[in-house]
Amino acid sequence: MDECDVPVEEVGECGQPGDETPTLADAGWKDELNLAEFPIAALSDRIPDGQTTLVFEDRLERRNSQPIVRRLTIMGTHKHGLPTSLDDEVLVGLIQLTKRRSNFTDPRVHFSRYELIELLGWPQSGQSYRRIEEALHRWVGVVLMYEKAWWDNSAKSWVDEQFHVLDNVTLYDRERWRTSSRAGKMSKSERTGPRTERPPLPLSSFRWNEVIFQSFQSGNLKQLDLEFYLKLRLPTTKRMYRFLDKRFYRRCRLDFDLRTLACEHIGLSRAYAPTELKRRLKPALEELERLGFLEPLSVQERYSYVRRGTWRIILIRGTTAAGDPAPDESQKPVELVEWLKTRGITAKTAQELVGTHPPARIRTKIDVFDWLIRNEDKRVGKNPAGYLVASIRSDYQVPGDYQSQPDEARRALEQARRADHEARQKADADAQAQRDQAREAELRTAWEQLCPAEREAILATVKAQNPGLSRWKNMLEPLCLAALENQNQQAGNHPSQAMLFSESNP
Repeated sequence: MDECDVPVEEVGECGQPGDETPTLADAGWKDELNLAEFPIAALSDRIPDGQTTLVFEDRLERRNSQPIVRRLTIMGTHKHGLPTSLDDEVLVGLIQLTKRRSNFTDPRVHFSRYELIELLGWPQSGQSYRRIEEALHRWVGVVLMYEKAWWDNSAKSWVDEQFHVLDNVTLYDRERWRTSSRAGKMSKSERTGPRTERPPLPLSSFRWNEVIFQSFQSGNLKQLDLEFYLKLRLPTTKRMYRFLDKRFYRRCRLDFDLRTLACEHIGLSRAYAPTELKRRLKPALEELERLGFLEPLSVQERYSYVRRGTWRIILIRGTTAAGDPAPDESQKPVELVEWLKTRGITAKTAQELVGTHPPARIRTKIDVFDWLIRNEDKRVGKNPAGYLVASIRSDYQVPGDYQSQPDEARRALEQARRADHEARQKADADAQAQRDQAREAELRTAWEQLCPAEREAILATVKAQNPGLSRWKNMLEPLCLAALENQNQQAGNHPSQAMLFSESNP
């Protein structure tokens, strides 16, 4: 099952079933979860003439009910067209202004374009002002039609919704601002005369549609690292970041169908073949890897072949991006060593593998190894641990028919394997302790059967090797028994044979 096909009711995403819903008082920047799930704008800043519709959909497999086909249709106007990547960025800025102004308590938000441009890090230029106006006009005209794809956080259900993003926008032009500013300048006589209150400078405003605003108020929000988001260079990277940041909420490793991720959640063309999808995703993946949001993976680790035209993509959250949560326990080297040990690899070899190979490779090879074991594959029949070591060192390619497990199943398998390993370790330790007790009892009996001269000779040797020791029970006795055992081993005798030998030589 694809990660993107797992229902939100089960995967537990932020602000949706299975998670703690964030409170509106949370500090920091925000993103609305529905708007992060599907693209609501084209990836480019130019839309082909005449195109006024975009459609994205995926299939949601659920445990106890029929699957859902979720579909989002974005309809633009003939005058303003479809939203573009820069419009999407402006919308992110509007969410932050709403958080800043009223903490999502008022659907109407007063603002200045100067403030919004400053927030987005755009240059304070006429072009930026015009671009803001275009985006606002477009969001008033655009209609979003969600079919079983809008999560109603109050009802805890997928619903159909059709709405405009913004109900209305009021903009005061810059000439009005200049007029108001000039009116604020007073002559000398005006400054010395009676002071009169000047009317406040007018602020532009926008009003959210009721559907989106109710989603804000229901807490269907997640934290957004706005500084990191604005640092991203490519529209594809920004879209991928928002989607993955939502999905990484409670897991560090994601596994998607390549076409579903690339076309339905990032927004690439469905006409692209898998090779072209990989090529188009590569710059975004490299940018997120370079900034630490994603862990670097080789092409073989990143993609796995399923069948003709079908590939899967693996994404592992990095640990160096600002604002990231503490890494999962499975990312610690000591945990990886334990994982390898539970699969029959010695501690020394496990430490060497973890110290010389990327954690992502080790985790991927372990997942493939477990899959091969479950399927009783002949490649791991004779020497499973040896195969796992070789697959890590030689970076074996992922088998074409490999299917990764969902995180929950993988964790359950890992816990069961660890419990079994610990049980075997305890059983081995108990057996060894019993053997040690039996051996010590046998050595004590052999010691007692030695003649006094032999005991004195061993004792003198031990004291000479360990000067200063005089306490028999605590210090000398174990050393004497060890010396006796060593003497018997050199003579090729078992302790019981030594007893017989000592009896025949009084």
